[in-house]
Amino acid sequence: MRLTLHSDLAFRTLIFLAAAGKEGGAIPQIAETYGVSENHLRKVVNHLAQAGWVESTRGRGGGLRLRPAPAEISIGAVMREMEADFALVDCLGAEPERCVISGFCGLQRIFGEALQAWFQVLDRYTLADAMDGSRGLPKLLGLDEPARASKGS
Repeated sequence: MRLTLHSDLAFRTLIFLAAAGKEGGAIPQIAETYGVSENHLRKVVNHLAQAGWVESTRGRGGGLRLRPAPAEISIGAVMREMEADFALVDCLGAEPERCVISGFCGLQRIFGEALQAWFQVLDRYTLADAMDGSRGLPKLLGLDEPARASKGS
């Protein structure tokens, strides 16, 4: 199982904004930091904003900020929102009849149980948990204090 780039960028954007704190960030800044397309990141940010996790403000002093606190953003909820499909096999998807052995093998039950366990783990954690032990993260992301202080002047 592998996350889509959309979900990957969603988590990285949330981590960036959590590390940035009240200063927040901007799409060009985040895209450059992660070496990704601004256009793709814009779609991700729009999705995050529609879900209520990111606030986007235009104009002078605008930018992106986390709307709720990191401790209020469930990793499981972000995953469910950002990923379109969790069907590990056809029989778990919207069209289980596509699999001719559906109902006659145990994969549907096994993979369904595994997916449920996966979400149980993700639901135990928040963005704040993902930020634990990340003291060096602001500097790594180019958010070190001298750069942030000069940004406001």
